Amino acid sequence: MSLSINDWTPEHFIANQPSCKLILENSDALKEIPLLNNAPLHDFRDKQLVRFRGMVQDMYNPEYYFQKYEVKNIQSGCCDVKFGMYTDSVFCSPNEEILFNSEKNVSSERQTCTVISIPGLNDWTKEGTTYNDNSNTNIVNNCNSNKRSLDNNGVEEMDCSEPIRKKEKLLTDKTNTKSNIAKHNNNSSNILSKEHILNFPVPIDDGKACIVKIYDEKISLKLNQVVDIIGFISLDPALSVVNNTEEMMEDAEMHTHNPPVSLVPRLHAIKVTELTKHEIENVPLIMSKAQAIRGDLHIILSQLLFGDQLAADYLICHLLSSVYMRKDYLCLGTYPLNITNFSVTKYKTFPKELYDFLTLFVKKSHFLEVTLENLNDMALVPKKDYECNRLTSGILQLSANTHLVIDETGLTSGQVSQAGRQNYDAITNLITFQKVPYDFKFYTMEYDTDIPVLILSEAKSFIPCPTQVILKVDEESENLYLQVIEAAQQYLKDKNRLTDIRHYLEVLRHTEFEFNESITNVIQEDFVQMRQSNKNITGDNLHSLIVLARLMSLSYGQNTLTTECWKKTVAMEIERINRLPQRNK
Repeated sequence: MSLSINDWTPEHFIANQPSCKLILENSDALKEIPLLNNAPLHDFRDKQLVRFRGMVQDMYNPEYYFQKYEVKNIQSGCCDVKFGMYTDSVFCSPNEEILFNSEKNVSSERQTCTVISIPGLNDWTKEGTTYNDNSNTNIVNNCNSNKRSLDNNGVEEMDCSEPIRKKEKLLTDKTNTKSNIAKHNNNSSNILSKEHILNFPVPIDDGKACIVKIYDEKISLKLNQVVDIIGFISLDPALSVVNNTEEMMEDAEMHTHNPPVSLVPRLHAIKVTELTKHEIENVPLIMSKAQAIRGDLHIILSQLLFGDQLAADYLICHLLSSVYMRKDYLCLGTYPLNITNFSVTKYKTFPKELYDFLTLFVKKSHFLEVTLENLNDMALVPKKDYECNRLTSGILQLSANTHLVIDETGLTSGQVSQAGRQNYDAITNLITFQKVPYDFKFYTMEYDTDIPVLILSEAKSFIPCPTQVILKVDEESENLYLQVIEAAQQYLKDKNRLTDIRHYLEVLRHTEFEFNESITNVIQEDFVQMRQSNKNITGDNLHSLIVLARLMSLSYGQNTLTTECWKKTVAMEIERINRLPQRNK
């Protein structure tokens, strides 16, 4: 009789890897595995198979561990080979000892990284917990009870992730270890804070962090990748203990890399899946309804933008934008947007209210208030902390397709510090090249990203943004704006309508697009005419116009550019440019 997936143990998986891996290919079977993201840790038991969905926040050096090790029964003299995979500690019974020099011992290494809950993930897209078994509390308590009884019987426990030469010292030097444990328990609370340990780039409600250990050499993860991990969770309290085998580490590094399992559990991965896009089953249906769905979204956005139809068109294109090609420093597909000319005096909360509606449509987003104080003080770029030997998150350490909405309405004039200038440069670099500089103190390394940026400001943003849309405010919409918000909320109470909009944005953002060569001549002729009518239009405007035309086509569910859509795009861009002050044209 096959074992239920919820009853798998590391030993069972090692003994039955082919059949277990086959089961893990079944999407229905995966739904039975409890999700770590949305349930408290006390709902889980040590060595239980769990799922965790998150973003790779930091990468550590590989760990060395015993893949196999031989133990000898002191009383009978019999020997046995045990496995150290998918666990952090190896155990010996009171009458056993590890044969460190055995030829049967196999040492190996495993990749290690920190994975955190996905930053900016909006509530509607969070997968509901699939595990709510009240008996788990009893299981955990029973497990702890057994642990104590074993400890009383003198069971020796060893960290399986330390180099072999250190294990011998740990095994033989119990007194010093206990002394160090006491020292750690007394000092750790003074050294680390919860925020330091979790190291989130932006606040995450009920967010979690895991130290993930990967055994498959074929898996190569990158910073900021979003992954779905299936593995055995390790909740052994002994993992939080820093012992004297860490003599090569400074205190800050020791405590950072050995956080309490009650806060940062260890997760031994048996399957890692990169999540590049949200899988939607009814893609053909969404494509066939794209124009109607766009109409619904346009109604909502135009009303939220004080009745401005043009601004709604541009915002839809912005929401669909995504990098589809990089060539040198040219980044194709991104479409940052600066919306201006709304009354902060009348509606100070407009940026936040618009953002709140956007969170209903996009999976991931973050609202960033840029004031002079924030600009000078906030940490936007990730920095290498050499004292703790880890990457400290910055606000811009976000996964692809996380929409960043910048509110500049609170920005005042004043002195910009050096840190403020670096933050300004980081945002500019993000908008222009979709790259974020990571500060390694002695050098800077740029990482590619894909973060759509929407800037809301009264006048033209102080951050260079190629596309500014000056709102043409409808007086009636402005006077009745509170009622407009209520009407929009009511309009979205239709769950089917809201779901369609979400699927529409997700599907079309990832739809393949081809430019029809037959329209090339039309594009060239129209652009020549535009340049003749406005001398400030350059070749960069042509690139932006082609990107806009692509997004406009996609917004109507078309994967090729037609002459009709191109003409509409040109008319849009001319209207937008005509709204700009003469000095900006």
